[in-house]
Amino acid sequence: MKKLVSLLLSLLIVSACLTAASAAFQPRTVYESKIIPTDSVRMTAHRGYSAVAPENTLPAFRLAGEYGFWGAECDMSPTSDGVWVIMHDSTVDRMTDGEGEISAMTYAQISALTVDAGSNVEQYPGLKVPTLTEYLDVCKEYGLHPVIEIKGSAKVSDMESLASLLSAREEKDMFTIISFERALAARIKELMPDTPVYILIGGDQEQAFIDTVGFAVENNLDGIDFAAVWERKMVRKAQRAGLKTMVWTVDDIGTVEKYYRMGVRDVTTNALTQTAPEVNAFQKMLRNIRDFFYSVLVRLKIVSGI
Repeated sequence: MKKLVSLLLSLLIVSACLTAASAAFQPRTVYESKIIPTDSVRMTAHRGYSAVAPENTLPAFRLAGEYGFWGAECDMSPTSDGVWVIMHDSTVDRMTDGEGEISAMTYAQISALTVDAGSNVEQYPGLKVPTLTEYLDVCKEYGLHPVIEIKGSAKVSDMESLASLLSAREEKDMFTIISFERALAARIKELMPDTPVYILIGGDQEQAFIDTVGFAVENNLDGIDFAAVWERKMVRKAQRAGLKTMVWTVDDIGTVEKYYRMGVRDVTTNALTQTAPEVNAFQKMLRNIRDFFYSVLVRLKIVSGI
């Protein structure tokens, strides 16, 4: 009898642990589209898989790799002593138990802080602010393409140290660099001409979009990474100028499909994973037929592939 009670208690404990673990990692969204062929859109995890783990942390980047994202986007800026750290804001206030401007703090000061905000942060005690090198190491481990945003707190003079760090990586051919800051984007492109560099733009006036396209072309940038507010007319202006297009931040499949129809093949998302859910045999057959005809159309250059 004691053995039976012990077994039941063990099963209850295991069940509770599994339930807690499952709840900790919600939501895990996947997408299925009747329009988008399999693997024809590159999904990049915004600040890592930030719907599941605290943004811009190593767990968020690891989860992006585990869930099949093509890339993991990060935000970075240098400390006062020149160490590139991963954080969206110019201060540590929102995401950590400390306060202060990153540019005015040493790496030792930032490394002493604990990340105490973000999705399911309670599941990650003692979480630290990662460095650019730590982020790149995780991306390399999981085969993720690093999508690296240079924040505006960086200076043009900082681009030399950044280019030196990135160029020394053996996986440097996988990098994409993005920035809202025109001077930073132009300078890093000069220093790393073989690396794709995209200029970011949010919701703005049409003339600002047109000017941004012009700047990208004049400075040999590779593309525009735009907020999901722009319609076909403006997206086509960028494409006709010979620029590649990326869109951020999209968390519903309808919007992904909308931009897919416009020829956009790179999407940044908080939640939509690359892996589609399981389907029945009939649905799988239809998907295979769709993918076959898509591959034929790509080879015939009737539609664009990745």
